[in-house]
Amino acid sequence: MQAVKTIFENIGRYDIDENAKNLVDEDIIDSVDMMKLIVEIEKFFNKSLDAKFITPDNFKDFQSIQQMLEQAMN
Repeated sequence: MQAVKTIFENIGRYDIDENAKNLVDEDIIDSVDMMKLIVEIEKFFNKSLDAKFITPDNFKDFQSIQQMLEQAMN
C-alpha cells in the first residue's frame, strides 16, 4: 500500500489517505488526477499500464489501485 501512497504524493495529492473510499464517485480525484496517476504509475514501475486497466473501478480506493497494480505490473 505504501507504493500507492507514494504515487499519490508524487502527483501532489498529500490530502488522500489509504482510508479514503469512492475516490472517483465522490469527485475526490477527477480525470486529470487519474491521468497524472497513470503517468506516475508508469514512471514508478518503469512499465506502461495496459489500457484495459484504466477504468474508474480500478481507481476507486487504495485497495483497488493496489490490486490493479499487482495484476498490471507483474
